[in-house]
Amino acid sequence: MRLVNLTVLPTGTALAVIAPTALEAVYGPSLVAGAVPFAILAVTIISSAQSLLLITTLRAIGKTKPILGISLAATIIDLAAVGLGARPLGTTAGAIGRALLAITMMVLAWWTLRRVLRVPLTRGLSKSLLVSVLSAVPVAIIDYALATNLHLTPLYHLPALIIVFGLSYLIVIRELSVFTTADFDLLEKALPQTLRPSLDMIERLLVRERVDLKRNVI
Repeated sequence: MRLVNLTVLPTGTALAVIAPTALEAVYGPSLVAGAVPFAILAVTIISSAQSLLLITTLRAIGKTKPILGISLAATIIDLAAVGLGARPLGTTAGAIGRALLAITMMVLAWWTLRRVLRVPLTRGLSKSLLVSVLSAVPVAIIDYALATNLHLTPLYHLPALIIVFGLSYLIVIRELSVFTTADFDLLEKALPQTLRPSLDMIERLLVRERVDLKRNVI
C-alpha cells in the first residue's frame, strides 16, 4: 500500500496538471474540452489502485462473498452520479461517477478488511502528497513555458515533460529519502527473479540511504 501511494499519486497528479496537453498530443485538439474529466480521473487513479490491492487481498484471504456487494454498491453510486450530473455537467459527470466508483470500492473494501487485518491505507500518504506537489509543479511550469514562449505543438511537449517529471520525481524522492531498502526487499520477494537486476538498478537511483551506507563503510 505504501509503494502504491508513493508511485501512483505523484504520477496521476503530474498527468492531471498537463491534461490538455496530454489529450491533444494523443487524440488531437477535438478532445481538449475533456481536460477536466481527464484530470479528475488522473488524480483519483490512486483510489482505483488502492481498491484493486484491497480487493485482491480479500480474494487472497478467502473473503470473496463481500466483493459482489462492494461492486454492486459502488456501481449504484456511479450510475446515480452520472444520472444526476449528466445534464448540467456533461462528460465531467462521467468522470465524477468513475471517481466515486473507485473511492466507494476502496472504502468498502477497507471497511471489510479492517475486521480481520490491519490495513495501512494511509501509509506513506503524507510523503506522497508532498512528492506529488514538488514533482508536478515543475511539469506544469515547463508545459506552460513551452506552450506560450516556444509555441510547440503538444506532441513535442510530451518528451520534455516526461523527462522533467522523471528528474523532478527522482530528485525529490532522493532528497526526502522516501524509499528504503526494505521497500525493494519486499518487491524482490513479490516479483519474478528475472526482474531483480532491474530492481537493483532502480534501487540505486531512488534509495539515498544505500549510497550513504556505502560511503560510511568506505
